[in-house]
Amino acid sequence: MKLMNVRNFLVIIILFITIEGLQAQDFSIEADTLVFNKTSNIFSAKGNVKIYLADTTIKTERLTFNKNSEKINFTSEIIIKTNKGTIILGSEAELDRKTRKTLAKNVKALIEEKFQIASDEMKIEGENTVFKKAIGTPCEICVLNPRPSWILKSEKLVHNRKTKKLHFYNTWLEIFGVPIIYTPYLQTPEPGVTRASGLLAPSFISSDLLGTGIRQPMFFTLGNSSDFTFSLVKTSKINFLIESQYRKLFNIGNLSLESAFLPPTGNEPLKGFLKIEGISKIGKTTFLKIDTTLISDTSFLGKYGYDERDRFLNLISYDKFTKNENLQASILYHTSLRNSDTIEPLVLPDLRYKKYHKFKKSGLLLSEKYSLVGISRREGSGYSRLSADLELSKRWNAGNGLMVRGTGNMLAAAYLENKNTTKPYLFKAYPLGALELKYPMFKNKNEKSEVLMPVAQIVYSTDFSPTQNPIDEDSSTTEFDSTTLFKLRKIPGIDRQERGLRLNAGLQYFYEHKNNFKYDISVGQVYRNKNSEDFLLSSGLNGYESDILLSGNISFHKNIKIASKQVYSKNFTLKRSNTSFKLTNPRYQINTSLTNLVSDPSEGTTADLKELILDLNSSLTKNWSGNLGLRRNLVNNEDVNTSLGLNFRNECIDINLSLSRRNTTTSLLPKDSRIDLVVNFGNIGSRYYNSKVSKCVIR
Repeated sequence: MKLMNVRNFLVIIILFITIEGLQAQDFSIEADTLVFNKTSNIFSAKGNVKIYLADTTIKTERLTFNKNSEKINFTSEIIIKTNKGTIILGSEAELDRKTRKTLAKNVKALIEEKFQIASDEMKIEGENTVFKKAIGTPCEICVLNPRPSWILKSEKLVHNRKTKKLHFYNTWLEIFGVPIIYTPYLQTPEPGVTRASGLLAPSFISSDLLGTGIRQPMFFTLGNSSDFTFSLVKTSKINFLIESQYRKLFNIGNLSLESAFLPPTGNEPLKGFLKIEGISKIGKTTFLKIDTTLISDTSFLGKYGYDERDRFLNLISYDKFTKNENLQASILYHTSLRNSDTIEPLVLPDLRYKKYHKFKKSGLLLSEKYSLVGISRREGSGYSRLSADLELSKRWNAGNGLMVRGTGNMLAAAYLENKNTTKPYLFKAYPLGALELKYPMFKNKNEKSEVLMPVAQIVYSTDFSPTQNPIDEDSSTTEFDSTTLFKLRKIPGIDRQERGLRLNAGLQYFYEHKNNFKYDISVGQVYRNKNSEDFLLSSGLNGYESDILLSGNISFHKNIKIASKQVYSKNFTLKRSNTSFKLTNPRYQINTSLTNLVSDPSEGTTADLKELILDLNSSLTKNWSGNLGLRRNLVNNEDVNTSLGLNFRNECIDINLSLSRRNTTTSLLPKDSRIDLVVNFGNIGSRYYNSKVSKCVIR
């Protein structure tokens, strides 16, 4: 027998072994004491024993190696660490060079520093690590947190290092110590794999319209840049609802296809929708975009909770931008779900070109806008329109702080009607001239600055158009606010324009303090030489004098913002108002708005509207957060929509509970109460992936 004492460091190359899937290779060992028995042909190592392999380190206090059987026996606690973040701790273990097997007892393992396993026995066979009577969880298990949020308790757990998958056999899912679900087999990607095919966490649904049921999604990876999600929804009132989503990421853009279909049953036809959305970059400044929604049934989207809108814009567009010009080509089609006799048009083509010229010597600015639009319907009239919008303007300082801008504009359009008309050709021209005067007065004192600025615009426009003109596709709605007040043409679109002499007059005041407090106030009115009926009644812009516009914004410390817009009649009676309040804090956010609208028969409203909207999001504790949504009709004193959401989230579980109630009934959306519960398990079978390393890991 030979005895070797190693005080500092002893390394001996002894043989080839396999552990954690490594191929047989040289390894080195160091220890305080190494004893070799020539008779039994056994090595014995004691004290700070370390075995080094290519990417694995084994630590223990005692081991023996039998050269005859080619087995290494660890008779004390061992710690195995790999460069990939896997840590295995066992009370005793045996390594066999011939069979390349590893057997350990009373094992604790940490995979990729994100998933902990406790097992009575661990066996390493080739690419597989098999754990018997295993408990697995990505949750932190600490002295102060001995019970994890959830665990998987399995008869057997297999970790395949080549496929990077975990296989669970005869498994119970326990949440907060309570057994919830049993499954004979479960497969998930190993922690650290962010994209892998398999089942995602189910969600639970309870609704007056849909009944009570479950949504089970399945996720499929289609290479590195695309994936497909397929979901089945089964409730007490739905046989099967089939959902799908395809996503593709290109070097120059992305594409998404989303759909949901209700298979035909009996006399009921196929119902559903298909949404296509994508954008592609062609060159540095050119974009191709598609956004379309195909719907089989007017009530499908709202009933099944996908979208509560009643109007959709479908488009395919081509956009090219440069510094001073823009070219856009589009195909547009509006899908309306409203019970209306209006037949939505197809806009094909829709060609628009803009270009701006700035002449430095003269200071003139020239704007060119051209468009070619074709409108057609299955029934009713349609037309083609060619338009040109040319504007020449110049700004100068008239002295003593007075700022002047002169503008000349010509808007012209030629129409060719293709159905139901006795006058197939029509021409319109709207010349406009304007003079704008601004006189800003500044005051800077100590830590504050103030600006008071009166603004006046004298505008004259006329037209060269037929007296009777039925064409008006794009000029129906005008919003009267601080930006509209000083627009030379307040009616959007081209088909219809305001005429006559008018004065846009207003007063603007700006205040700013260095302690992040600032506000601005604007007041203004429009005066005309003749009575105007070119606008909707609710806009407040009709008559010899428009209503009085008062608007303002207040900001405190960058986290409190208040905005208000109010429209008053000539006798200062409030006709329309909207006030919003926004508070942003690290722990909570509050958004509120209060709207007051007078009735307007031209818009289809016969009663006044007073509505309060509240949106509150709050971080309640370290793990709990909540949100509250409220939309209330203050005229009838009833809630239109209410919603409540609670979220619990820690390092390994994400629980979302939402309750919502729609209290109003429309032609598309009846009343409905709904409960949704989604439980996502971190790092395993879930879109919720926790990239943080556990603070309570095996070391």
